[in-house]
Amino acid sequence: MRGVWLIILLGVALLLALDLAFVSWWYALDEGPVRLEVPTADGWTVVAWHRKAVQRRYALPVVLCHGLANNHSFMEFRGDQNLAKFLSEAGFDCYSVDLRGAGAARAPDEGPWDASFDDHVKLDLPALVDAVCAHAGTTQVVWVGHSLGGLVALAASSSTLKDRLAALVTIGSPVFLKLPKRMPGLVRLARMACVWGQFDSTLLRFIAPLAGRAPPPKITRATANLRNMDPLTQRFLVANVFAPMWKGVLKQIEDWLRTGAFRSMDKSRDYREGLPAFSAPTLVIGGTVDFLAPPDTTREYFDLLTMPVRQLELFGRSYGHSAEYGHGDLIVGMQAHVEVYPVIARFLEANVVKVAAS
Repeated sequence: MRGVWLIILLGVALLLALDLAFVSWWYALDEGPVRLEVPTADGWTVVAWHRKAVQRRYALPVVLCHGLANNHSFMEFRGDQNLAKFLSEAGFDCYSVDLRGAGAARAPDEGPWDASFDDHVKLDLPALVDAVCAHAGTTQVVWVGHSLGGLVALAASSSTLKDRLAALVTIGSPVFLKLPKRMPGLVRLARMACVWGQFDSTLLRFIAPLAGRAPPPKITRATANLRNMDPLTQRFLVANVFAPMWKGVLKQIEDWLRTGAFRSMDKSRDYREGLPAFSAPTLVIGGTVDFLAPPDTTREYFDLLTMPVRQLELFGRSYGHSAEYGHGDLIVGMQAHVEVYPVIARFLEANVVKVAAS
């Protein structure tokens, strides 16, 4: 009997391996950017993927940062749905990053096997900005962050990245997390399900061929307005962009949900308190049906900002756009390259110094 179960288990393992190999091959993204490995002060290796400007017109590099449970492929996606490629064609040198735990980032051999939001702020961002500046020959960068990728820059703007950000674009970044009361419980369940410090959402790759074909679970409402994403895009996303979620990051988010705070793990630093002192030009982007960062809380976040150049842009049909925009579709929606990307490019073109004419 044991032999039968062993054969069954081996058969299941083989099928899963074949499925993963098929997904990796069939839904592979085109290669383009060059990989730059970046050591952090605590022994991690995070990664910046460099896409050169087609014709460099602007003096500062643009760092594009993914959100929670994503990796750099979200900014370096496919076809027209590739924000890094769009900005490179507009004249910007672009660096899409993998924070610790995401994409090609690597832990030191001895671990650790957990991380917090604060680790991104204190360790990943300074290392990445230093490396990008050294590679580009500058002292500052422009930061474009989606969701948590915008939050880490806001948190670092008054501490580890003080005076290092020449301009900032946040896209669907929920500085205020005002979500249904069940959400802290769901985050806690995910945290309890962590193995080796992580909730491994990359396992979703096994079901990539079903994305856009089968009815999605309700929880996907938090990730995007799927009506604004074609089925093939959904399959490529599931196959490529997901990354594990750290137990420590989930614990911090659970604290923010329960208390309404946006603060460090040890509660000693209120990240919102530093926002009024941030002076770099800032563009805040939100979607009309973004579950995580709805318009009211996006406006509330925008009202905290006091820099001379600040701009709020909401995307949805009531603002003349082709669809209601949710969370992830602000980057990979069907018309994001026509409606969202040009707004980002125009803001950066107006606020980043051009390369001196030779």
